[in-house]
Amino acid sequence: MLDVPVVIPLTLLALGVCAAGALVRPRLDAALVLGLLAAIWSRVNQPVEGRVLHTWSADRGFTEADLLSVAALAVAGLTLLRCAWRAAHRVRRTGRGASGDAVAPGAR
Repeated sequence: MLDVPVVIPLTLLALGVCAAGALVRPRLDAALVLGLLAAIWSRVNQPVEGRVLHTWSADRGFTEADLLSVAALAVAGLTLLRCAWRAAHRVRRTGRGASGDAVAPGAR
């Protein structure tokens, strides 16, 4: 799978589109897909790794291309936080829980 020349550009395109979508409209599924794409990118980025920024052993290190996975995970985490914040404010604003049941006044 790693030898196919379209894997790297398609993974980059999917990462960019998903990250942009998650930043514009935070959704739980976008955060999960972005986390999955970050993991995929860390496996397929070997031909375009660039310079080694930190070395852990003779054959292991953190490269420039790995920064994209870190950025994607940061956007995924931010998206999850925004989803949680939005859900908490929705409950507080409407006075109803996720199931539609009224929330007791002291339970907030």
